[in-house]
Amino acid sequence: MNVITVAEIKRSGFAALDAALAQGPVYLMKRNRPSAVLLSPLDYEALLEQAQRNQPTASHGLSQFLAVDADAGGLDAAGLQARLAGLNEGWSQR
Repeated sequence: MNVITVAEIKRSGFAALDAALAQGPVYLMKRNRPSAVLLSPLDYEALLEQAQRNQPTASHGLSQFLAVDADAGGLDAAGLQARLAGLNEGWSQR
């Protein structure tokens, strides 16, 4: 997993993100918790295409593809890890 902290971004600036992004998707950590995932434009487009192939009748964006079912009570840490693992399936190792 390619991880970078918010503190490291503050110290090194955008260069730290560029270096990490060259190795694949970057998980941004804030206070030892996943805060966001940074994707290259190519990886983002591939993810959107994969989502559309998996749900050909749906015409919604990435936010709805990743949306949490409100009736399920949200997404805990284990649920987040499972969702990230599912999203990473099929990505080539760089």
